[in-house]
Amino acid sequence: MLDPDKAKEIILEHTPVQAPQDVALETSLGLVVHEDIKATCAVPAFDNSAMDGYAVKLEDLENASQDSPIALHKLDYIPAGSRQEQKLQSGQCFQIATGAEIPPGANAVVMKENVTVEESKVWFTKPPKPQEHIRFQGEDIEEGEIIISSGEVIGPGQISLLAAFGYANVLVKSPPRITIITTGSELVDVGEALEPGKIRDSNSYTLAALLREENCFCDRVGIVKDDPDLLLETLKARIDTDFLLISGGVSVGEHDFVKGTLKELGVEEIFWKVNIKPGKPLFFGKNETTLVFGMPGNPASSYVVFEEFVRPSIRKAMGHSNVEKNLINATLEEPVKQRANRRQYLRAQLRKEDNQYLVKPMPFQGSHSLRSLAGANALIIVPANSEALPTGSSVSVRSLTTI
Repeated sequence: MLDPDKAKEIILEHTPVQAPQDVALETSLGLVVHEDIKATCAVPAFDNSAMDGYAVKLEDLENASQDSPIALHKLDYIPAGSRQEQKLQSGQCFQIATGAEIPPGANAVVMKENVTVEESKVWFTKPPKPQEHIRFQGEDIEEGEIIISSGEVIGPGQISLLAAFGYANVLVKSPPRITIITTGSELVDVGEALEPGKIRDSNSYTLAALLREENCFCDRVGIVKDDPDLLLETLKARIDTDFLLISGGVSVGEHDFVKGTLKELGVEEIFWKVNIKPGKPLFFGKNETTLVFGMPGNPASSYVVFEEFVRPSIRKAMGHSNVEKNLINATLEEPVKQRANRRQYLRAQLRKEDNQYLVKPMPFQGSHSLRSLAGANALIIVPANSEALPTGSSVSVRSLTTI
């Protein structure tokens, strides 16, 4: 069996980065920028008021105090979105809205809460600071400055920047085309009644949800029965994709037809079986256009294989610099009693207390266990051939969520 680190290395070596694609801004969330994006103008684009108040000349109010207030003559109101061409003269002030352009001649803004208004007179009881409450052109971003770097992931903040600078479209690494197929005559879909010996397909829904975490959408084909001819027909119609994820049928059972069918379709086997638990019978292969992952049918096995091998490959294809979820050092709150000759990935609950990460394994680790998947937010990684780990041991943990 292949060492899991070597298996991941081989997968990433065979994973090409997607070509660039121009996508609409509203569909770019979670995708990776292909090239540096620059500011098309300065931000702010002009000097503007940070407050609702009064634009003044600082020198008019140098001697203002509670005992000796100074009155200025109020001119027009400057709303946001308008421009005042009239230059402010000594003894005058403009009422101004937040975001409105500073009029010529003004060099400070006094908050409206700090003045008293009597018809056309505005009384000031203390001098403002120089340039107070003025946001200056380019103080946030200068025109031509790189606002999003090549390789950066587009989040809500980046979308805000792109919209502000007029980028209705953005050049990103193309999201890969991904197809999910589940195999097994024992499976029925979620809306079907259970007959004796049947179970509902959860893997295809789980994999589709995991892909949505990476802002990838997929063609979820559905269930293919354990019939070699039907499997061949289905795979032949779906082999032209970037990623093909097949759940079930890759072990050594009498009805595990996936490997042979893929070979018949010209898929080269790169490796089969990795020294891990759960997830040992992982198949990885490729043809000219498609990376193929044959994944175990047990839900926990499929989940672990996705996190450790499929997600990194997809992230590399999408241009991510960080292809894995974070590894964290944590302290065991409960012992890990069993030992195994394979690297183990234990579903676990991770929490943070007093700047320390604490983790405990879920009580039931069966590879068919759905409850342990729903309750876990991390995977404890136990090295192959390690002894039992007592409470208080330091372990490496793959965080599955942000905590």
